[in-house]
Amino acid sequence: TTTKPSVFPLRPCCSEPTSMSLGCLVTGYFPEPVTVTWDTGSLNVSTLDFPTAKLSSGLLARTSQLTVSDPGEWARKSFTCSVGHAPSSTSQPEAAERGPHAASPHPTDDEPRGISTYLIPPSPLDLYVRTAPKLTCLVVDLESKEGVTVVWTRDSQKPVTSDPWKANKQLNATFSIVSTLPVDAKDWIDGETYRCTVTHPELPKPIIRSITKAPGKRMPPEVYVFLPPEEQGGQDKLTLTCLIQNFFPGDISVQWLRNGQIHNDQHSTTAPLKTNTSHPSFFIFSRLEITLADWALNTKFTCRVVHEALPGRRTLEKTVFKSPEELESAELDGLWTSTCVFISLFLLSVSYGATITLFKVKRVFSTELRSTPQALHDYANILHPGA
Repeated sequence: TTTKPSVFPLRPCCSEPTSMSLGCLVTGYFPEPVTVTWDTGSLNVSTLDFPTAKLSSGLLARTSQLTVSDPGEWARKSFTCSVGHAPSSTSQPEAAERGPHAASPHPTDDEPRGISTYLIPPSPLDLYVRTAPKLTCLVVDLESKEGVTVVWTRDSQKPVTSDPWKANKQLNATFSIVSTLPVDAKDWIDGETYRCTVTHPELPKPIIRSITKAPGKRMPPEVYVFLPPEEQGGQDKLTLTCLIQNFFPGDISVQWLRNGQIHNDQHSTTAPLKTNTSHPSFFIFSRLEITLADWALNTKFTCRVVHEALPGRRTLEKTVFKSPEELESAELDGLWTSTCVFISLFLLSVSYGATITLFKVKRVFSTELRSTPQALHDYANILHPGA
């Protein structure tokens, strides 16, 4: 069952060091993937995304950490953790973390009180497979949702029809606004520019954000699927791993299929990570847990990748199953077992038949011996009648 994530801000509890780290806990969601981004602007920060963990309830959890190298910036700025979860149509900031002196910062001309606005592009899965792409405009850290307006436009001046915006109250008592705009896939691919204009009584003038597809040289992903290890240690679960690397831009979708059908069981996918190469590119890992019994049945598992740089339908699939060598070995083992049983039964039947025959011969031979003295006596009478 698809479950929307819950998000909690995590802040340090000890004395102020030379750098400051914040955390964003995303928990109780299903299935993967989930994306976590931080509003940091041009600050000198670093982020670390920890691997996905499976909870006892079967749901998932992950944590993202933001480290700010300048404690002064930490003290003045509001940091927002934005979470996207496509399976539950969640694409909004769920929590915000402020520095100790940022609760009432000096307002700027455009975004007083730390109000931030984001535009999120459509996922490749929605764009090329489901053919229902949407843009998302997020407004966070509003003290009130009253009087908010969100207006979408596009450079070509063609008409647009957005979905009604939704408001969500956050744990820090602020509000976030989510507005989505269905777009035509061809228009987005052709490079159309879209704008989201936000007005609010707290804003001295509207906030305008624009978005178009990312510029840069397109690089199709390389996909590799790794088989489970041979030694399982008596476990009834196996893990398949899909490595997707050297792709650009970073927008990518990953699905797992079982015999050609969408596999809804447990799998996890990391966020795109940058590679240390001369050309900007990304890589990710996706893991799928399967049962040992399913693997033994020669079930086919497929890692499907959706990315705009791929030709044709923009998808690439790599399939794995129990190798022919393993199947042939298993069949030979079964044939050898059957042969051994047949030979054993054949030898047993031969032994049984020989034993029965021996008993019969012995009985006939004994009978003949018992009758031999009488026969010799009669023969002697014929030769010597007067004896």
